[in-house]
Order: sequence, then C-alpha cells, then structure tokens
Amino acid sequence: MTCDVLAFGEGLVRLQPEGDGRLEDAHQFSCYPGGAELNTCYALANLGLNVAWFSVLPEGPLGRRILRHLRGAGVDVSLVKTRPGRLGTYWVEYGREPRSIEVLYDRKDSTVCQVRHEDAPWDAVRSCRVFFVSGITPAVSANTRALALEMADTARTAGALVATDLNYRARLWSPHEASPVLERLARAADILIATEDDLRTLYGMSGESESLAREAQQRFGARTIVLTRGGEGGLCLEGGEVRRTAVFRSARVDRVGAGDAFTAGFLWATLTGRRAKALDYGLALAALKHSLPGDTLITTPAEVERVMDREVRDIQR
Repeated sequence: MTCDVLAFGEGLVRLQPEGDGRLEDAHQFSCYPGGAELNTCYALANLGLNVAWFSVLPEGPLGRRILRHLRGAGVDVSLVKTRPGRLGTYWVEYGREPRSIEVLYDRKDSTVCQVRHEDAPWDAVRSCRVFFVSGITPAVSANTRALALEMADTARTAGALVATDLNYRARLWSPHEASPVLERLARAADILIATEDDLRTLYGMSGESESLAREAQQRFGARTIVLTRGGEGGLCLEGGEVRRTAVFRSARVDRVGAGDAFTAGFLWATLTGRRAKALDYGLALAALKHSLPGDTLITTPAEVERVMDREVRDIQR
C-alpha cells in the first residue's frame, strides 16, 4: 500500500451540551467523532490526497460510527483493527465569555491503549510519503507511546517525511513525563509544529517567536519548525528563512480541531507543490474549521483557494 499520508492515533467522540449549557444541567448532547490525527486525515482526504488512518477501535456501533465518518470523507480505514473494548470519549462544556471551555476526558483503557507491535501496518509505514502522529498519541498509554515512536523512526529510516504536532495536553501527563518522550518524537520529525507555550512549558525555552523557532530547530534538528500563535497567526522556519502569516478572518463557531486543520493545510501544501505558502494554507484551513461545528473540517480545494485569495463573499452564485 502506498499513500500520501499515513497517520496513527486515537478515535474519540466528543459529547457537548446543546446550546452551550452546563454539563451538569444538560439533557441533550451533540456527538462529534474526533481525535487529533483523525481530524487531520479527514481534512486531507477532503482536499483529494490519498490518506490512511491507523488505530484500534472497539467492535460495535461506536467503532462503526468512527469508521463510517472517515469513509464518508474518503479516508482509507482498511488498516484499522477492531476488538472488544471501549471507545474513548471527551466531554466539553463550551463556555462563552467570561466562562472558559472545560474538557473532561474518559479514555482510560480504550481499545487503542492496548495496541500491539504486530497490529501496525509496517509495509504502509515504509511506503507512505508522509507519516503523521501527534504528541497526544504517546500520552494515551505505554503501548501507544512505544508504537508511535517506533513508527516514526521506521518511516524516517524508509525515507518518508515525518510530521508531528507536539500537542502537549496537561490533563494527560505532566511536563516531566512528556518532555523526554516528545523530544524523541521531535528529533524523528522533519516537520515539527508546536505552540510557543508548549516549547516554554516543556523545555524552558524563552524569547520571542523567531528565537524560539531557532532554538527548537537547533535542539531537535527538524528541517521545518512551525509555530502556531493563536490570534497572531503563525511562523515557519525553514532553510534559514523565516516566514510569518497573519490569521484569516473567520467566525468563531467552534475552535476544537482548528490546530488539526492547520496541520492538514500545511501538509497538503507541502505535498502539492505549494510549499512556499504552506503556512498560509494551514491558517486558511484553521479559519475554515473555526466556522464549522464539530471536530472535523469539510471543505474543498476551491473553497480553500477562495479563502487564500481573501475574496470570500457571503453568497456564492
């Protein structure tokens, strides 16, 4: 099997009170499939790339829901394993100002936590153009940690590009636990995406954006360092050159998954001859994701190009 992008990660469902109410008082919940790598694969498949997602899902309706969702976008899920067990969930209280967004995870001992070496699609790992895994996957269990690192090393040895987003999650592990693991993952990566806060929290880096990017490149050795900077846009350091891009105008309907959409845009541009504008495409996809509910982004190349041209009109006739 040869694909443009192969990713390994956990499948989840998000449960969110309708109407942005309190979890403790809600009677109806929206249910959205998600997961960092899943979200990235979904957007990439929308854009026409040959994308495969690997995981271990539970047998039964919840596992089938994840598979059906991905197939609907054109993601290849033939590598996914199923076995008895449970699907991880996370509950979101989507606070509007002055309330903050609250997230409660319920993912301990989900089926992906018990993934085995022999479950992994090693031929696909060695033949893909890009292997992608986020820093969340090593945090889920000792098994996912060992396999994510081994898959990244194997893909790089075979000549694939390895991409990762550090995606540090304080509710999954401490900086002391995470920093050595994510450093090993970062050292295996050709493309490293991170927030400034992650670099400061995990590795004590300091200074403004450009100096952070240069320090990260010197420490980890990744060819491409990408910093996502929230409302300030993004920065990319590659070949000694620094590029900066501002955010695109968007409606803040749902921020969940915007970082994963950014990764998809950056990888899509990298693989389709648009590398010089990969940062812009990442931010364009992040803006589109902000405008839609749910964890995953439905879009088209034509829509992305309209955003890139900054010529989006309220009605397309």
